[in-house]
Amino acid sequence: CVSVSLFINFFKKINKKVDFFIPDRINDGYGANLSTVKKLLIKNPDLIVFLDCGSNSKLSIDYLNKKNIKSVVIDHHEIYKPYVKSNSLINPKKECDYDKFDYFSASTLTYFFLDFFIMYKKLNFSFSDNLFYVLLSIISDVMPLRKINRDIAIKVLKNFDINKNFFLKKIFEIKKIKKPLEIDDLAFLITPILNSAGRIGNPLKVVHLLTGNNLITNEKIIKELIFLNEKRKVIENDILSKIDLNNMAKKNEKVLVIHEKYFHEGLIGIIAAKLKEYFGKPCIVLTKSNKVYKASGRSTLDFNIGLYVKKAIDLGIIINGGGHNLAAGFTIDKNKIDPFIKFINSMYT
Repeated sequence: CVSVSLFINFFKKINKKVDFFIPDRINDGYGANLSTVKKLLIKNPDLIVFLDCGSNSKLSIDYLNKKNIKSVVIDHHEIYKPYVKSNSLINPKKECDYDKFDYFSASTLTYFFLDFFIMYKKLNFSFSDNLFYVLLSIISDVMPLRKINRDIAIKVLKNFDINKNFFLKKIFEIKKIKKPLEIDDLAFLITPILNSAGRIGNPLKVVHLLTGNNLITNEKIIKELIFLNEKRKVIENDILSKIDLNNMAKKNEKVLVIHEKYFHEGLIGIIAAKLKEYFGKPCIVLTKSNKVYKASGRSTLDFNIGLYVKKAIDLGIIINGGGHNLAAGFTIDKNKIDPFIKFINSMYT
């Protein structure tokens, strides 16, 4: 949502309109899959920019090329050869001269892309007021707060005036918080509220909040997001209460995999993160979604889960998916779950 919001805010600066589409994780699936891309052609686009996805969407990019529609990919997920044939492919995970920046979120890459464009075209405005949203994405995506990410955090927090940011000021008012903004507020208060829309609600609300200027509408959205986050907590606690943690602790698996039919699909990533922290091991949570199972995994620093998801795809164990070092998502048939558990544990050395 942040990357999309950055583009919208940029086009507002130059008085241009832009159409955007954010897939619903339940109805549309993950990433830039072909069925989702075909929906976009109703708008007759000349260019499609893939944000935080698209690095391995070969079928989608090939389809656009056949339709003579240009494409740009700005992404930070694991990428595999042969690279997609987009007009521009920005991903520090590929073989390139900027691969040392593989700790950037997609929103950070998007911000620098737009900031460079502004300088290159000598446009007469600053985009730095959007840097706060970049910091939100760094925290939300659990990117390491080192090097340039750390510099961004220091710069944002040093110069931040909460009175000039309506949605943050309103959240602090509602939560009755009276202190300067700290990095932990972003991690444990703000990002969960924003992320709740994509997990159990409509992620478009976040985009409207980060790009809209109507204070009445924005206040309504903020209250809806806070309500969704409280609802998310209740559902999450209910799920966790049904998991037998003692039984999981007895397992000798190096990578914990849990699969149930009743998990809320939008929350399996959070559950995986909670279990990963509790057990100190990579954890993958699966739940039934129509005729298949969808999975979300969270990993430790010593296990590149995105890399092994790609290997599982190549071996035909899972249907599709993707990710990066610390997080991944994929789709799998029920009869392949046990083979996947054996495979993913064999990859842990």
